[in-house]
Amino acid sequence: MQNSGIENIIKAFPQLLDGIFVTLTISLIALILSIILGFMVGVLMTLKNRLLQGVLRILLEAFRLIHPIIWLFIFFFGAAYVFNINTSDIGVSIVVFTLWGTFETADLVRSFVTSLPKSQYESSAAIGLSRPQMYIFVLLPQVVVRTTPSIVNLATRLIKTTTLVYLIGVSEVLKVSQNIIQLTYLRNPKSYISFTMYLILLIIYFIICYPLSLFAKYLEKKVAA
Repeated sequence: MQNSGIENIIKAFPQLLDGIFVTLTISLIALILSIILGFMVGVLMTLKNRLLQGVLRILLEAFRLIHPIIWLFIFFFGAAYVFNINTSDIGVSIVVFTLWGTFETADLVRSFVTSLPKSQYESSAAIGLSRPQMYIFVLLPQVVVRTTPSIVNLATRLIKTTTLVYLIGVSEVLKVSQNIIQLTYLRNPKSYISFTMYLILLIIYFIICYPLSLFAKYLEKKVAA
């Protein structure tokens, strides 16, 4: 136990909690903004405007195919270079993961809206609903129900993927953990702190993400029923 480094982790536990709070804060803000913007963009993707669809499709593929690390570096260093400003690491993290989540959500919304039967469009027109009213009162309520399990899964992915923000200096849980490891090695080079610390991180992420995974499966069954 002496070389496990557990005593150092216990002493630094408040900092570890702060790191967890930062991780969850970034994830939660990005998720909320992603849902709001994702539904708006998803609706725009269903409009019969080739130019708009083309632009949104390019952005969708860009955020889907290019790794979030690259986007973090582009926004963090690129914004500082182009606009000659001091960029906020947490602000950039929220922007990048909001955009990533937005286009993930938008594609879900688009696919569900386009999969709805044409009879619903025709019925809405027959009772005199305008296109915005049709989306608000007929289509989107159904889409909300059908996309909820996928959005819960997106929340899990955001929590896991936001660990990448330590690369631009955000003191989230992984960054704090690495600082604890480095300080412990300086005091005791024979310590097994790396194994202990990452094992604790594994448990923390499991405790956070597993209930969300179960909730998503529960919702999937409810939606399918």
